[in-house]
Amino acid sequence: MNQTPASSRPPGRRAARWGICLVFGTTLWLMSPAGSGSVAFAADNTIASTSPAADSTLPTSPTSLLLTFTSAVGRANTVEATCSGAIIALGSPQLTPDGLSLSVAVPTPMPKGQCVVAWRVSQPDGTPGGNGSFTFTVEADTAATTATTPAAGTDPIATDAPGASTGTSTAGTSAAGTPGATASDPAPSGVAGPLGLSRLIVTLGLAALFGALVLIAVAWPEGVEYILTVRFLRTAWAVAVAGAFLNVVTLRAQLTGEGIGASLSPTSWTDLKDFTPGVAALARLLLTGASAWVVVRPERVNDQSTLLGALALPGVAVATLGFSRTGGDLAALGVLVGVVHVVAMAVWLGGLLLLTRVVLAGPGEDDLVHAVRGFSRISTPAILITVLSGAIQTFRLDGGTLFDTGHGWVLVLKTVAVGAMVFVGLAARQFVKARLTRADVMSVPMAARLRRALGVEALGGVVVLALTAWLLSLAPGLLVAAPPGIQGLGPTMLINNPDVGAEVKVAFSQVVGPNAVRVEVVKPTTALTGLQIDFVAPPNSGAAGVVLDVPLTEAGVAVLPLASGLPLDAPGLWTITVRIGATPVGSKSVLVVGSVTP
Repeated sequence: MNQTPASSRPPGRRAARWGICLVFGTTLWLMSPAGSGSVAFAADNTIASTSPAADSTLPTSPTSLLLTFTSAVGRANTVEATCSGAIIALGSPQLTPDGLSLSVAVPTPMPKGQCVVAWRVSQPDGTPGGNGSFTFTVEADTAATTATTPAAGTDPIATDAPGASTGTSTAGTSAAGTPGATASDPAPSGVAGPLGLSRLIVTLGLAALFGALVLIAVAWPEGVEYILTVRFLRTAWAVAVAGAFLNVVTLRAQLTGEGIGASLSPTSWTDLKDFTPGVAALARLLLTGASAWVVVRPERVNDQSTLLGALALPGVAVATLGFSRTGGDLAALGVLVGVVHVVAMAVWLGGLLLLTRVVLAGPGEDDLVHAVRGFSRISTPAILITVLSGAIQTFRLDGGTLFDTGHGWVLVLKTVAVGAMVFVGLAARQFVKARLTRADVMSVPMAARLRRALGVEALGGVVVLALTAWLLSLAPGLLVAAPPGIQGLGPTMLINNPDVGAEVKVAFSQVVGPNAVRVEVVKPTTALTGLQIDFVAPPNSGAAGVVLDVPLTEAGVAVLPLASGLPLDAPGLWTITVRIGATPVGSKSVLVVGSVTP
């Protein structure tokens, strides 16, 4: 192998390193909750006026609602209404041309009594834009209609724990829904294998592509001149594209239950846009395909004018892998740590694969020595970041339940594999430091010895990726064990109405299909009767809502195990209404401030 003498190495190497740091930081910001819009930092929108006006009295039911806001709203909006405790079917919110108002049809007349309208809007960029509610009164005695009539002949949901809640599904709702709306939930048996395989393939391909490009940019610019390097990059890209495509198909099959064949058409992938791992999978496929721009001409990674784009495309694609586990406590921190974990892992494993398959394929001049030294410099911090971020995720998702679940035991096995990788890797780094510090060429014995050692480390990395794909099909311990008696709960929502002195906490799995539910009444502690929770399906989803009657224990807590399953049969924005029959200060519906997206 020939190479440019060290004295003529490009003077922009330091700039390249700064560029890589910029790409890394930008990638983390873009894929973190702050960059992606999972957390809204902009001020919430507020109502400027409504028709009917807030706190007004109407002689008859309005035929439409008009909500005008103080600033522009986006297109992901929800408006729900209840009158005298009954849910009223509304049309889909229509955005007016000025972008400031929502018009909502009222096809079913509202009954006599007080009506509460709850709204939730988005920002023009799609991020959450605020929520709230207003009330008005209808004087006319109109026949009440609801959007949640229990199906005739439907038996109450079985309960198998003291104080478990019961309920009936609405017409057209089956208790055997499609399990799993997130990539971290167990897939149906017919999809679990292909889904795990797709995760392994896309992760391995993207790690090889991104890690190799980082190593070339930092320490081996001469690498783009070798045909072996070009072949390696193109192979890694092809594997990543195939894995990303298979991942989208199997994830859609998991979500809908329609099978892999019915999920092959891109026109069916719109089902994935309503939940975070699905959006991440679609973005990953797009970004991986766009990475052909640098794969076709890998010298772009050595050009300061194209360095940022050359690394950003595969780098952000790698970062989307951090959205595979979005549940549990401190979910925003989990996504951020997950992004850091996969990016650091890709730098480590991708560089290893390039060294073992290309750099150390045979003897050569000092460019090979520079490549190995450069990898030693960047891999050490990558190893530390990978291990530290993995430990944080373990504490967040498993905590003290590590040896109580299948997820925990597989994680222990993965930890052992990572430990072996770290041991071999650190030993190899010490050897490089001792033997290559003053070396000018890569001899045949040196190349063979390093290739064996680093090959073992790389093989360990592939094993770790396989275990990671397995882990994503298992529920972490804390999601299983907290609270006792139910599995896989999402974040807890606090629903309160100070007018009636009521405060209720609701948590459920937030997946398409059977859901575990936990309800806790914080206030009042006595004189509470007739508690119901209405799950209103996303507009135009075709799914039926579900009404859950909640018998409480003395502690004010009710649980519905996942085995019994509250069925939610469509992805999208579900609105929850808590209806209270009596409190110490009277009877009133309590609307949730916020909605959930399975």
